[in-house]
Amino acid sequence: MFWRILIACAVILWVFAGTIFYYLIQNESTVQLCAVCPSKTETGWTFGQSFYYSVQTGLSIGFGLLSESKDWSRAYSIFHILMGSSVIAGCLSWFASATLERHSCHCDHSERELARFAHACHVDGYDGFSWVNLRDLMVKYPQFAEDFVYKLDKDHQKVTEFHEKFEKAGFYEKQNMAIKLIQRAHNELGCFKDKNGQISIDDIVKVHEESSSLVKIAQMKVAENLSAILTWAAWFIWIGLGAIVASTSCGWSWIRGIYFAVAACSTAGLEAICYAGEEYVVLSGLYCLFGVPIFGLALGRIAGVLVDKHMARKNHQKLHERITSSEMQFAKHILGHSPDSKIDASEFLQIQLLRTGAVDKETLEQIKDNFTQLADGKDYITRDMCMKGYEHRIHKHRPQNIETSI
Repeated sequence: MFWRILIACAVILWVFAGTIFYYLIQNESTVQLCAVCPSKTETGWTFGQSFYYSVQTGLSIGFGLLSESKDWSRAYSIFHILMGSSVIAGCLSWFASATLERHSCHCDHSERELARFAHACHVDGYDGFSWVNLRDLMVKYPQFAEDFVYKLDKDHQKVTEFHEKFEKAGFYEKQNMAIKLIQRAHNELGCFKDKNGQISIDDIVKVHEESSSLVKIAQMKVAENLSAILTWAAWFIWIGLGAIVASTSCGWSWIRGIYFAVAACSTAGLEAICYAGEEYVVLSGLYCLFGVPIFGLALGRIAGVLVDKHMARKNHQKLHERITSSEMQFAKHILGHSPDSKIDASEFLQIQLLRTGAVDKETLEQIKDNFTQLADGKDYITRDMCMKGYEHRIHKHRPQNIETSI
């Protein structure tokens, strides 16, 4: 968040530095202040016109409504354009990195809720919830109770009835309803291994997916892609606002208004606003200043979908390819033993991570070094040691304060 604020401040400073320079340099331009006014030559741009020129030059839009007349101004514009190109290139790099990292979390919202609940109850949810844990889970997150209702009855109407009754019930009544539901699931579905058996996070997630209606599936898809939906909604709204303002102000057709809006936000600069009056150029400058980043975000979302599908396809292909002799030689270098030796599960995992490009050699070696330091000569580390990281080593080697009395 700090870096985003810093970058936003840098962009604002860059735009207004250009505005002040163009305002002070006193360029001469032939401008038209209204639709019926004759063109005339003006010495010195207004602050609004300078702001408009700073934005359209810095973002490489180049509308052509105003033009510079002094070499000092052109010399500064070279620097201003290069700075703007750097900003655009930085934004594109950020969009690319955000696209590649967008799906770094592999568990969905429901699974994260279950994992948080298991952690709060001090149980391993992937190993299994007891009946008591599952009862408390259903009381806290009724949607999981509703999933079992649908799994049992296959009727969304009964799920709705259960939801309404559960919402009105008191705490202890909710517990009783949850216990009865668990007993039904045990008797009719065999969800538990035995009377005191357990059900894991994976099992609950599977029930949740099976019980989802079309409406629920649509809601989940919307929730998963909410950021992209909001971005594209903002893009269409912004194009619509630009088209309305341009068409109304200049008497253009709707097509020409949309043409101006899209050309402005995409930095094509094919159509300038019709007048060089103060209010028109200020609005046009603000429109481009916010519209260009929104357009970049929208394109980044499309790139994200394409990249995700491409990477998933390449990873699947790579995982199922035969391991070549050269890759086995590389594995020998990484694993520290001959490729003819036996390869255990952890070593096979390392090889596949390297083959798919999910991790590089340097990162893998750093992880192995970290494990060696944490293990302190052993071939394993405890769960607490793994969670606390280097904290235990700091306490272990920290000299103790010895109080002495005189």
